[in-house]
Amino acid sequence: MIGFAETFGATLGSFLIPAFVGLAIVSAAARYLKPIYLAAFAIGLYFWFFSDTIGDASLIGVSEGFTGGVWHVALWVCFAVGLVLILSLDGDMFAEGTAGERFGFMIPVLVAIAVGIHGFGEGAAIGGTAATTPSTNLVDAFGGLSAAVAFILHKGLEPMMVGAAYWIYAKDHAVDARGRLRDITVLVLAFTLPGIVGSATAYYLVQAYPSADFTYVFALGLGTSIYAAMRLARPLFRGSGSSSESVKTALFVLLGFTCLYLAALLHS
Repeated sequence: MIGFAETFGATLGSFLIPAFVGLAIVSAAARYLKPIYLAAFAIGLYFWFFSDTIGDASLIGVSEGFTGGVWHVALWVCFAVGLVLILSLDGDMFAEGTAGERFGFMIPVLVAIAVGIHGFGEGAAIGGTAATTPSTNLVDAFGGLSAAVAFILHKGLEPMMVGAAYWIYAKDHAVDARGRLRDITVLVLAFTLPGIVGSATAYYLVQAYPSADFTYVFALGLGTSIYAAMRLARPLFRGSGSSSESVKTALFVLLGFTCLYLAALLHS
């Protein structure tokens, strides 16, 4: 068993620091890249994110066929609730033209929440493992240095979707560096808070209920994450329509996908 203070400190570091770095990188890239390329890169990240998260959600129980019973239905319900709830919070998403963008800063905030909710399950894995492992080293308990590096890379790459949404929909929200830092801090907290709470909660919960199952949180997070994909896809249809831009857009999608794919290889 690893102490709570060490576990919580590791959770804070592995969630907060990479998220700040990821948003900083996107902010730097936004000075040179068109919004369509930021969106394409973020969509590429999302494609891998979705495949990874639906696996954590045990494919919404599809392998059980029609024999899964009430728990199978509960998984689907969690997914459906996440999807409907997050979409209902953005009443402008389906508006035509610029009216669909008047939600402003709340769009990247919702994207951060939508993508970040699955982090509760990841945080729960950290807290639950730390509370029950015979190891005294958190890195060893999670599979060694390569697994730890893979996790940190994921926590730096995933919030780049949030950063892309910020620069696409709310780049004028801040008027100076202090305002920009404030915006980024809000987005980082919106993205990381579920994981931090999940770690602290699971640390004690699994000691009382060793069979606690967090698959349902991943199903919920999978549902909410679709909002991010829909918002990030919108700018992709504003290009010039030229063949060269289509190729560039495809390459940025591939780049985003490959970044998370390579990070996942470290964990294999």
